[in-house]
Amino acid sequence: MDAKMNIIVGLIVLLLAAIGVAAIVDYSDVYDVPMIEVSKQNEPLAVTPSAQAEEFGGHGFSQEGLDRIQVMMETAIQDGRIMSAIAMVARDGEIAWIGTAGEMGPGVPMRNDAIIPLASVGKMFTATAAMILYERGVISLNDPVSKFIPEFANVKVAVTNEAGETGLVEPQNPVTIYHMLTHTGGLKVTGDDFWTVRGAHVARTTTTEFARALAELPLQSQPGAEFNYGVTGASYEVLAAVIETVSGMTLETFMADNIFEPLGLDDTYFYVPEEKSERMPAFYRKENGELQLERAYGEDFPRTTYFHGGGGVRSAPGDISRFARLFLEGGAVDGVRILSPETIQLMISDHLGEKSTFQGFNGELSWGFGAAVLIKDRLSEDGVLKQYGWVGGNYAKLWIDPSEKIVAYFAFTLTPPGDIALLFEFDPLVYAAMTESYIDPSTTLTEVH
Repeated sequence: MDAKMNIIVGLIVLLLAAIGVAAIVDYSDVYDVPMIEVSKQNEPLAVTPSAQAEEFGGHGFSQEGLDRIQVMMETAIQDGRIMSAIAMVARDGEIAWIGTAGEMGPGVPMRNDAIIPLASVGKMFTATAAMILYERGVISLNDPVSKFIPEFANVKVAVTNEAGETGLVEPQNPVTIYHMLTHTGGLKVTGDDFWTVRGAHVARTTTTEFARALAELPLQSQPGAEFNYGVTGASYEVLAAVIETVSGMTLETFMADNIFEPLGLDDTYFYVPEEKSERMPAFYRKENGELQLERAYGEDFPRTTYFHGGGGVRSAPGDISRFARLFLEGGAVDGVRILSPETIQLMISDHLGEKSTFQGFNGELSWGFGAAVLIKDRLSEDGVLKQYGWVGGNYAKLWIDPSEKIVAYFAFTLTPPGDIALLFEFDPLVYAAMTESYIDPSTTLTEVH
């Protein structure tokens, strides 16, 4: 399977397994629509967990329940599905549990501080960077992208009439920053033209050059009319270009100065320094049903001048937990304020409404800024935010549950198309491990789950 097809299939997996899926999938081919069945959360798994799990404190979870996550990872390795994995559960601002399975490389056990590429989970960092500029009054959500990237002033919209004839018309509205944050700008984010532009610029030039080239392609819908994530979420590459243009910095430098360093994220990078290379596990791809080495232990991607706004950040569980606290604690962590509570609420709100094309299995998915949102609470039909989070490249998954004050992270070292079933298995195990619910203290776990 070539790289482009891997990404396309990966998107299918990403959309299906984004967040909030309380089910386990039985599947034999990633191209088929999976059959969903409710997981038997109280049925113990057969494998005994190894010592590669560390409990930091209860925080309303049972150790037995968390051990099932460990068993799930180890079983996947024994079955030849993956080579290594890591999972973290945090609550109330503290890590409650970290588990690892498999090896960083030959003979090297997986570390609980492994630094892993987050891929599209990195959109949460890019959205945070954009909202920092928003709060400083440097950009407005209604600013036309053409204010910063002039080529967007000349965009046209592709249309097809009833006779099947195609043509170009003027956009009814300008493409704005808000459209980039919500993937509603109508950008051409699929098809051969898109892949040609992407191939010419990603990891070769800069996000600004990519954005300029993307502006030469016709829009696929009127700005603001439709949600279209595309294959890679390319709107966030344009957003990165705006951040770099406005700040006069690379996205890497801007995030380091305004997010990583202030929050003390000492293990979060676009490119991992050489002295920490031993914390980068090997990655594998599935080829004819067998795992083949894709990237060696300690090997990073080659450094370029292109900093992915759609997902170039690498990080470790401790940093991920700390960053995620911004969305649980109103934009400040341990006295360090990055964003205001109002801006955090804006980011984790539903911005699509009826435009949402997601179909969640135990609720309704929509999009905020930087990630998807699950907007139906599992206890009621009220539109209460349940989760905010996303999946990156089918090997990293991060979600935040504001009601239960939970941060959950799961990653394994498999490149797209990944393993859809394994992604599905994580969420229900986290919730099944809960012994206390903050939604209603009088509610029993059988009622909650």
